[in-house]
Amino acid sequence: MNSKTQKIKVTVSIDTECDHDPNWVRANPITFESITEGVPNRLQTAFDSVGAVPTYLLTVEVMENKACVDALRSLKGEYEFGTHLHAAFIEPQKKFDDYAGVDSPDFQCSYPEDIEYQKLANLTDLFEQSFGYKPTSFRAGRYGANAISLNNLQKLGYKVDTSVTPYIRWSEPNATVDFRKAPEQPYFPAKDEIIIPGNYSHQRILEVPVTVKPRLLRRTPIWFRPWFASVDQMKDIVQYQLRKHADKEVVNINMMFHSMEVIEKASPYPQTKADVQKFIDNMVAGLEWCKQEGAEFCGLSALHETYQHAS
Repeated sequence: MNSKTQKIKVTVSIDTECDHDPNWVRANPITFESITEGVPNRLQTAFDSVGAVPTYLLTVEVMENKACVDALRSLKGEYEFGTHLHAAFIEPQKKFDDYAGVDSPDFQCSYPEDIEYQKLANLTDLFEQSFGYKPTSFRAGRYGANAISLNNLQKLGYKVDTSVTPYIRWSEPNATVDFRKAPEQPYFPAKDEIIIPGNYSHQRILEVPVTVKPRLLRRTPIWFRPWFASVDQMKDIVQYQLRKHADKEVVNINMMFHSMEVIEKASPYPQTKADVQKFIDNMVAGLEWCKQEGAEFCGLSALHETYQHAS
């Protein structure tokens, strides 16, 4: 470890949703094997084996389903729950009451500021009704967040957002978010900005980008993410981050994926039980290697205090 880097913090941020199909459309009829089987019996047991602390970012349809809430409230081990918004699934201007077989292309930031705020407030209230406390970590569906989104989250008491994907620009019919010049490491954004760091304020939300490594001959980076990267590639991404940010006291490695990726045929990725096992084995191997390199695991919200002290 470089002498200036005193801590390596590894977070695992999981978009926790209903099951989908291989075309990324929600299952029809809607099912929740990702939550009732995948989270407790595949994911959490894997994280416990290595000492990782996942952050499950929960969507509307999950928190509206009693069996899902019961399964999550009964979850054993160390973890954090946060929220994840697909804006078409919650009032105001809710577009779907039946989520089966539908897509959710809307960016939350494509709505007027007051509408986005109320959607986030309703999502936050739904979480509090389900679990008895307020969430403090968040990711936007389809990464569709902007500076106004951060301001709205901050008003609602969130500490951490993890919607930024460095080197990538995302578009939907009504909006575009451009993270191509975003920092790779966590930062407190400047006022009314999402990709520009500002002066530290203890009240400011922390932006925790998804960990990637740029590729010279490709427009898209490689993600620190099972299925998207081999174990050796995940090691290389971490080593790249440590080299590039050796002047930082804290370096964060933020893995991202979806809960339904550990259910065969519930996403475009693992399609067989063998695929799922490879996904989990590679994830554990990558995290175990990080631990052997001196990394510490934590939930997303814990990073706010870590970077507050570093600032």
